[in-house]
Amino acid sequence: MTTDEPEPAPEHLSSPGGAPLTALGWADVRTRVAEADDFLLATTDPDGRPHVVPVLGVWLEGAVCFATFRQSRKARNLVRNDGCAVTVPGRDVDLVLEGTARLVRDAARLQTVADLFPAKYPWWRPFVRDGEFHDPADAGLDDPRHVYALDPQRVFAFGKETGFSATRWRPRPATHTQLPATSGHRTIEREAARP
Repeated sequence: MTTDEPEPAPEHLSSPGGAPLTALGWADVRTRVAEADDFLLATTDPDGRPHVVPVLGVWLEGAVCFATFRQSRKARNLVRNDGCAVTVPGRDVDLVLEGTARLVRDAARLQTVADLFPAKYPWWRPFVRDGEFHDPADAGLDDPRHVYALDPQRVFAFGKETGFSATRWRPRPATHTQLPATSGHRTIEREAARP
């Protein structure tokens, strides 16, 4: 979410019966996600079983962006079912972002995402070619990575310090221009003008 958008209102969860995290605001959630180093991506296997793996992630314009090899299990799962969740573990609060992962193909947006990775993960400096990420160590460009953006539709915060506490937000999803799906993916081509 950009800072000029209205902030979603925190909602108390009806179950379990914990207290809302009243001290944690939406700006705090955005900051925690943007500054996090650890992200756990949950996708669904064809048989309905969960598949959870760590991914490198960056926060851009209201979405968690992550990269994966084109033929990885998580990429194949996202082709079949683009619904997923990203968990951001924290010392005092765990965040869970649920939504839809969209394949990012626009060169300018990919470059912006690529530029964010070295600041957080200095050992990895991906570059963009033909709508995909490439690792500088891959001289033959044989192992490209797809980049996905998870636009959260629901965000949960679960407190861990003094008893159970939980809060939910329903952010307004980012508005993107959608192009026809390719290979089963929904694609982000470019940001659309906001109404």
